[in-house]
Amino acid sequence: MQRFFIKEGFGEKGPLNLNEIKNLKLSKTTFVRYENSGKWDLVTNFPELISTKRKKNINFKGIILVVVAVLILCGASIIIIEIQKDILLTSSYTEEEILPVPPAIEYEVTVHEKKFFNELFKDCNLTGTNKQLVKACNFNNGFLRNEAVKIAGKSAGEFNLGQICDIFDYCYSNWKYVNDARADNYVEFASATLENGLNGDCDDFAVLVCSMIISVGGEARVLYAYGETSAHAFTEVNIGKTDFSLIENYLASRYKYEYQGNGFWSTMDKNGNRWLNLDWFAKHPGGKYFENNYGTIFYILQGFCQDYKI
Repeated sequence: MQRFFIKEGFGEKGPLNLNEIKNLKLSKTTFVRYENSGKWDLVTNFPELISTKRKKNINFKGIILVVVAVLILCGASIIIIEIQKDILLTSSYTEEEILPVPPAIEYEVTVHEKKFFNELFKDCNLTGTNKQLVKACNFNNGFLRNEAVKIAGKSAGEFNLGQICDIFDYCYSNWKYVNDARADNYVEFASATLENGLNGDCDDFAVLVCSMIISVGGEARVLYAYGETSAHAFTEVNIGKTDFSLIENYLASRYKYEYQGNGFWSTMDKNGNRWLNLDWFAKHPGGKYFENNYGTIFYILQGFCQDYKI
């Protein structure tokens, strides 16, 4: 019997048989590999793990064609043309008008007063992870900045929520998950991840999103988060004290098919700045956080880290 390994964040489970996998009710963002293979892929690409039960989709196009044929036979072709015109005009208007103008993001860059003794002996600084992440987020790289600017140009203007969403959507929709070597947790330079066609693991994704946002005028940070049985890396963007009702309105309109109506997720720092979740598990900016108990926040622009507990 074929068995599988599953991966969410840094941790993996297995080997598991087919029934055990189905009982777990995996999310679409879970990665899976066969027991005898080292290649990870999204669970949606494993047909045997997906329930065969599907909701029947109504074939609206077929219904419309039948109605049109009947009306033509009845000599009502003029009425058909007018109805089709009304439908096209209505749908076009809806698509153009439903999305509000993305709100400008007003924020102040985080200020950190370095205390040499405390900073030097923090765990994250002692391991060198902080320096590694700061170097990997090479937001000043010309190639990376040009790509980020092209993407953010879809929502032209001063730094705004539309640009954040454009960058996240581009990375999320084009990402291919590839695991690090088993003996190493390597973090790739953001520019190199762009050059390799957006391949990598969760910390590579976090570093890329963070770097692209910084390169177009925002402030972002990377978090390493640890739960009961797994770990994960993701990005947050500083949206400062921007009216959160405007943020919610835009996100609910833009992601109406992904949004589950459970509110939008962010954290507040001691200065009153709000940080919006940009985790790939969330599927869209402001989605639900990865469940975790503690971790480390890496401030890329300032070059320092901060441990946290929930």
